[in-house]
Order: sequence, then C-alpha cells, then structure tokens
Amino acid sequence: MKETLRTHGPAVQAEQLVDIYQARANDRSPWMAISDQVMGGESSGGIRQDCRVGSACTCLTGRTSLENNGGFLQMKLEIEPGEPLAEYAGLFIELCGPAHDYNLNVKTTQLDKPWQSFRCTLPIAPQWTRFVVPYTELSAHRTDAEFDPATMRSVAVIAIGEAFDVDVCVRRFGFYR
Repeated sequence: MKETLRTHGPAVQAEQLVDIYQARANDRSPWMAISDQVMGGESSGGIRQDCRVGSACTCLTGRTSLENNGGFLQMKLEIEPGEPLAEYAGLFIELCGPAHDYNLNVKTTQLDKPWQSFRCTLPIAPQWTRFVVPYTELSAHRTDAEFDPATMRSVAVIAIGEAFDVDVCVRRFGFYR
C-alpha cells in the first residue's frame, strides 16, 4: 500500500528534491538537541531514533518550560559548507507528531546573535507531512539582514513560547530546485 504524503507549500516534483538527511533505522542521527538550559531555562529533552507511522525517523521529545525565562527546545542540523545553497529555490522537511505548531529556524553566517534567525511556522500533524518552504517565505527575526541562502549554516525545528510536551520527528530534510 502506497503512503499518502500530506504536503504543505508549493508543489514540487520528486526529481527536484535533493536530500541532505534521510533517516535510516540503526543509523546515528546528525541532529542534536539544544534547550533553553544553555541560558538558564528549565526545558528538557533529547533526540532518539524511532519508527513513526511506518518510517524510520529522528525524534525530539521532552517538555518546554517557561520557568526562569526559558521556553524552547530544538533539534538542530548543521549544514555542510560547500553545498550550492543559492542554486536552490528553498528547502523541504518531512515531519510528524501530535498536532502542534513548531518553528523552522534557519541560521546563516550573516547572524551574530543567538536570538536572530530566519524562520517560519510549521503546523505539525500526526501524519507525515512534507513542508516545502521557498526561501522567500523565511522571515527575518530580530535582524535587518536579508536572507542569503549561500551563507546558511544550520536548520532547526523548535518548540518555543509555551509550556508543552514536545514530540516531533523528522525523517527527511533537503533542498529543492
């Protein structure tokens, strides 16, 4: 039986997708967990390999807390320098988890403060959803810089701004032409 993949964003043909990450059972994940504890907050969680809705994936689970000026938990993937990022039209990511909004944050070498990013909101659902995000849909957050994809250094899925149980999984990430 063929999976029905929900899509969010512009239609993109499979041959336009360029994978940077695809989850595989028993492989170590390149995603890392970061919480607000780096600045004194009390959110906690971690990364683990799992199988959700029939697919191998990397999951971020835990709990965000607003205590002590906290409020975020993220899974972050470093982007290798040398990818021809400016040649792509945008990025895609396949996510699944209980219904909740998460941020997709992109960091570039243009940004020098930890609170700066280019971002958009992703409405996660309990089925695999491919989010197709044109570079033009990434909004500058707490910066006047204009997004330059050639300077991209990381991407993160972030639970932020409210106390809740975090449970979000990624099975695929990359760019599209």
